[in-house]
Amino acid sequence: MNPQAPPSPHYKWIALSNTTLGILMATINSSIVLIALPDIFRGIHLNPLGPGNSSYLLWMIMGFLVATAVLVVSFGRVGDIYGRVRMFTFGFAIFTLFSLLLSITWMHGGAGALWMIVMRVGQGVGGAFLFANSSAILTDAFPHNQRGLALGVNTVAGIAGSFIGLVLGGVLGPVSWRLVFLVSVPVGLFGTLWSWRRLDPPISRILSKIALASASSSSVSASTYHEPPRGSATLTTPVSSMITCWVRSAISAACSLGSASVSSRALVCSELVPPSTAASASMPVRTTLL
Repeated sequence: MNPQAPPSPHYKWIALSNTTLGILMATINSSIVLIALPDIFRGIHLNPLGPGNSSYLLWMIMGFLVATAVLVVSFGRVGDIYGRVRMFTFGFAIFTLFSLLLSITWMHGGAGALWMIVMRVGQGVGGAFLFANSSAILTDAFPHNQRGLALGVNTVAGIAGSFIGLVLGGVLGPVSWRLVFLVSVPVGLFGTLWSWRRLDPPISRILSKIALASASSSSVSASTYHEPPRGSATLTTPVSSMITCWVRSAISAACSLGSASVSSRALVCSELVPPSTAASASMPVRTTLL
């Protein structure tokens, strides 16, 4: 999409559908492994309840959630700096990549479990990008009287994904534990391409606001400018007008300082001269003619 073009009227619905898909995919993957854990550990030939293996079980469950919870605020700030749409698309791509790497795990035992834990943390990084920037994109896209609707739909998708993941894990796990992670790859690819092609970059709105502000300032300047009458000695150039304002300000400041100094001298004289002397000095002097 051309970043110079104004947003289309349907852009807000495109943003809502894309961000809802991202939130749904992320929340599904946060819970999809819970029911499928026995099949996953059976596939990598590891007993999670064996001596020294309980940490693998805990981090397989918590790795995604810990990474998302720790990074979501920082990635929200990164989206403010480098662009929310750009970071949202980047999160889609990261999530898809680590989902693919999880599905092609070739190691077994403790090495396979460590590989999957690291990949789950990578999924959490992508999920943090999605969570941090989806609400901001919707806030930018929707007018103030429809933001509640958009954020509500986004929240419903997150809640629904939490229990849809449990169902998908229970269905796909017995078929193949790799499908538990592979199911997110086509959704992630579609979401990445859709976000990259269809979501309008925020630069278009920034440029339109700058153009509007420039036009407003130009109209204000044109309306406040008055051409002086012919033959007058008034300076008409902007630089000359500035010089004239500076000169007038200097003259006003000098006059103020002069009046202040006169007042201060009068106050000092009134303090130094005794009242009787001042009264006698103020009495009129009578002269007699001889």
